[in-house]
Amino acid sequence: MINLKTTISFLRDRPFVQQLFVNLLLAPTIITLTTNAPTSSAMNLFENYSLSTVEIIQNNGYAVEVHNVITADGYILELHRIPRSKRGQEPTRNHPILIHHGILGTSADWVLAGADMSLPMQLADDGYDVWMANCRGNTYSRKHISMTYKQKAFWNFSLHEVGKYDIPATIDYILSTSNTQQLHYIGYSMGSCVFFIMASERPEYQPKIRSQISLAPVAFLSNTRSSLRFMAPYAKMMNIVFQRMWKGMLMPQSGMQRFLASTICRERITQKMICEKCIIFSVCGSDPYHFDTKLIPLIMGHFPAGTSSNLAAHFAQFILKDSFGQYDYGRALNLRHYNSTEPPTYDLKSIRVPITLIYGENDILADTTDVLKLKAQLPMVLDAFPANSPYFNHVDFLWSSSVTEQINNPVKGILQKTDDLGWTYTGPAANAVRGDVAVPVSRPPSQMQLNPVPGAMSLAPSLEFFAENLDAIIASTMPQPVDERDAAVFEREREQQKLLFGGVIKFAQAAEKKYGQLREEITNEITGWADDVATGTETRVKQTAVLVNGKIALAGHSVAGAVGKAEHFVVDGVGKAEQSVVVGIGKAQNYVNYGLNKADRAVGNALNATVGRVSRVFWFWK
Repeated sequence: MINLKTTISFLRDRPFVQQLFVNLLLAPTIITLTTNAPTSSAMNLFENYSLSTVEIIQNNGYAVEVHNVITADGYILELHRIPRSKRGQEPTRNHPILIHHGILGTSADWVLAGADMSLPMQLADDGYDVWMANCRGNTYSRKHISMTYKQKAFWNFSLHEVGKYDIPATIDYILSTSNTQQLHYIGYSMGSCVFFIMASERPEYQPKIRSQISLAPVAFLSNTRSSLRFMAPYAKMMNIVFQRMWKGMLMPQSGMQRFLASTICRERITQKMICEKCIIFSVCGSDPYHFDTKLIPLIMGHFPAGTSSNLAAHFAQFILKDSFGQYDYGRALNLRHYNSTEPPTYDLKSIRVPITLIYGENDILADTTDVLKLKAQLPMVLDAFPANSPYFNHVDFLWSSSVTEQINNPVKGILQKTDDLGWTYTGPAANAVRGDVAVPVSRPPSQMQLNPVPGAMSLAPSLEFFAENLDAIIASTMPQPVDERDAAVFEREREQQKLLFGGVIKFAQAAEKKYGQLREEITNEITGWADDVATGTETRVKQTAVLVNGKIALAGHSVAGAVGKAEHFVVDGVGKAEQSVVVGIGKAQNYVNYGLNKADRAVGNALNATVGRVSRVFWFWK
């Protein structure tokens, strides 16, 4: 049986487990005591993190509209529009703007930080008609004209379908509603990726784009330093698991997620150690100077918002392959879909749209090397430049405390120029970074070398793999220091992450070991119970067999007696039947003889009469 004393001893011997356990238990109380909001319970605070995009925009004093778009393949997408400025001024610019979120995101990502940091709200105040997209599968776009999100077929899409169907349908709807011929497109991360797919696969939409701005652009990912690269080799197997267990749905928004956002990611210690370092910095890069940590509870309340496992596997494909291509179904299925064992690549050189690339030098997801490779293949790059901070990471494009100065103001400057009706593309900006010039990034080779753990391939990297390579993994995600102060800060950051992740790994290993012991104990108990049940069942089966055999013998005697009586009845019946037949045959013979005699007499009389008439005829002739 499960030993409660052993479990208590397990907690007593591990202080870091005790701290996490206490944080989980006391989180609602801590929230209630530390929040400045006038709430009376943790549940009220929980509700604050569940506001929708529409509610957030309205709370910031802006008008907002909800529009629904139906794609060519039947998905119903929800668009959020800010039709006028905060002061109620109608748009004064010439072209509307379509803004698209990143992977696992929604339109809420653009507005949850408030008007002081929100690019859409600032653009609305600058006179633009602003539209925010929601791609298929996220919180706001989980409808279809003939399916529900609970069906497996609903989640059968990748980046390709988002680019080929979602973006064109959205563009057509906005242009029709606003009665314009062109629009500006701003894409963040995945939002830029699906634009490149759309422009490559649907070239007829290129003339409808006035200009395109890519923030943290993603197309090539082979040089990414994000922790996601350690999961990429297992993406196909994990996709199979998600397909079978969750019908292909990946990380949808949930009530538990919002609860954790209002508890674990709200309390200072767990926010810093878990939400900031474990989740955000390991994926997007560490920014100790500009990332607004106060937004973490709000971010975790809306992100992740769901997508398909195929789409995530498509991204993993970009990490594993040094190419920007369509979804890889595997060699056999590729022959069916593409008539080739390898998926075709998207033709970036065919995109005739003025494009601006803005990237972060500390963006470990969209690495500078990959961004410049993308730039080299685009024929109409208007400009390409990094944010004016060496520590700008992937999420700083949305939630940096300096996002207005670093990103929003440069974006407004670009739009100011390209929105003019007399503007035409004449070539790249004079100060744009050349695509064929690599940006030197000093990374010690040892940081990128990983030690494989021997053993069979599993669905995900093992704990032993992370324990063996922890130093290299953390080092690869850290920015390079610029001065002595940075060196001290990042060294302290590195040690904190090593301590944190090392503790997490040890805790997970201890929990895994304890789980194995408990499972073995439970298995032994179940086995013993099953043996007891099997023994008792065997005894009862034997007893039942004896009773059944006795009943069968008794029934056999009864049947034998009944058969004997039946034989006597049958013999008597046969005898009587034979007598009846003999009598019947005798009577029949008498009837036949009588009939024959009577027939003979009748025939004789007829012959005598005939002979008499013939004799009289001969006498007459004479």
